[in-house]
Amino acid sequence: MPDTRLSFIGPPPAADLDLHELVRTLREGWRLVLACGLAGLLLALAGIWLVPPEFTATMVVGPTARVGAAAMGARTPVPAGREAAQSVAEPGPGEELLSDFARYLELFGSTAVAERLMADPGLLRAVYPGRWDEEAQRWRPAPGLGGMVKRLLLALVGREDWEEPDADRFARWLRSRIAVDMVRSGPMRRITLRHRDRAFALDLLGRVAVATDAHLRAEAQRRSAAQIAHVRSRLAAVTVTEHRRALADLLADQERLAMMIEVELPFAADLIDPPHAARLPDWPDPTVIVPLSAAAGLVAGGFLLAVRGVWRREGIRQGGTGRGGGP
Repeated sequence: MPDTRLSFIGPPPAADLDLHELVRTLREGWRLVLACGLAGLLLALAGIWLVPPEFTATMVVGPTARVGAAAMGARTPVPAGREAAQSVAEPGPGEELLSDFARYLELFGSTAVAERLMADPGLLRAVYPGRWDEEAQRWRPAPGLGGMVKRLLLALVGREDWEEPDADRFARWLRSRIAVDMVRSGPMRRITLRHRDRAFALDLLGRVAVATDAHLRAEAQRRSAAQIAHVRSRLAAVTVTEHRRALADLLADQERLAMMIEVELPFAADLIDPPHAARLPDWPDPTVIVPLSAAAGLVAGGFLLAVRGVWRREGIRQGGTGRGGGP
């Protein structure tokens, strides 16, 4: 009877070989992994020290309520029936629906709003303190080595760097600082703005909100005034009694709308939570950046260690093949 006791003896499974090889590789190259982790940690600390800390001003806004004790009511006449009310509030097919609040979010920090904010010259001087010459009372090119290099590069292609900020540049600066996020799954939005000066961040965020709402109110007043003027001109020319009655009702509705627009209440967005910010700077956050950077360094070290191990095995295999005299 043949002996089958040695039938189980053989090379260990591939999984055991890979595990043993991994342990051996880590044992030999743990210094490389540790060095990469420390490098990531030091880079994170250096970056936090070099980047100026900033405060995050936050506010929560929502669409202007039409019902409820805190609502301003409907600005337009509401016919009987829910569908009729919706058709009057937002005419047009479904893909063209656009509420005042959607316009508010789209225009928040836009060029039109920036033009309104630029009416206060002190605001731009606070936004671009390095570009304002207090003694000469005028704007100047960007100081420092970076500004000089930028002007040189622009001069090589026949362009010039800006000196006095305009509405478009100010709007781009606002867009780079402002973030709009959804609050849960409802219609409210959380708007944040970051700046080194906490008081300035709170003031600027409130100013942008007021200017955006004022811009939409002015646009609504312009449209309402144009419609009232048109209806009045048509009413003076129409002599048919039924047509005059219809135009008179339309004029009354438009005048009511114009009167409701002038009410000193938020036009497109209600301020749910006024601008606020923490007493201490919250960006960059060391409690998040430092551990992530150290972990990324460890992962990078492990990757380099694995690449080095593969490289060595390939070198040994090629060397052994060469000594053997052939494949």
